[in-house]
Amino acid sequence: MPKQSKFWKYLFISLGIIIGLIFIIFLGFFIYYSIQFKYGNNNDIQKITKKYEPNFSTAIDKNAPQNISDYSKLLQKYNPTIGAKDAKITIMAFIDFECPYCQASYPIFAHVLEKYKPVVQVVFKNLPLTEIHPNATLAAIAGTCANEQNKFWEYYDQIFTAKKLDTDSLYNYGTNIGLDINKFDLCVKSQKYVDNIERDLTDAVSIGLRGTPTYIINGEIVEGNITADEWDKLIIKNLNK
Repeated sequence: MPKQSKFWKYLFISLGIIIGLIFIIFLGFFIYYSIQFKYGNNNDIQKITKKYEPNFSTAIDKNAPQNISDYSKLLQKYNPTIGAKDAKITIMAFIDFECPYCQASYPIFAHVLEKYKPVVQVVFKNLPLTEIHPNATLAAIAGTCANEQNKFWEYYDQIFTAKKLDTDSLYNYGTNIGLDINKFDLCVKSQKYVDNIERDLTDAVSIGLRGTPTYIINGEIVEGNITADEWDKLIIKNLNK
């Protein structure tokens, strides 16, 4: 083969390889940014909890205050509630959706809510601890978007029943409970209610909470897993006051 023909042959092969590499790189960036556009940037989402992480720990401080005299200041208008507004007992639940202790507590707490429904109002507060639970904040954001469509508690049940917090699952839960998925998608992407989550974190810091789950029962702080018998005693004690 003439030298000139070989030159052009190798030139075309080299150009083909370069064009192929450029195409692969372009395709990779396209897929990456498509995912970011659809689901949001988890790194950006998680930034809201970083400054609060030093305030929390799994250790229980026995010297910390165990009662809050004016717990009503922690009740924000956006907080999801269930039960009678004039209930004698108000339970504020600070929850991290990825926390294994919160997940373990879910069936017992659900039973308590059903058993004492006429006399208890529950107020949900987000407390995602991203440093140890990297999926918690996105799940919290998804929960606020379900709340926008007045279906928070149905969404809450989906999360704690299925126990999967990957993005596809968070969207599937919305479909399962009949959310307007387009509206839900826009809400999640824009992180529309992220300030509400930050306010819940601020509330937790202001009263010295250290971890999840933490319950405030008519001002009394109770941390960690609570058995059904312990819940009975706490509810009866407050009903008798």
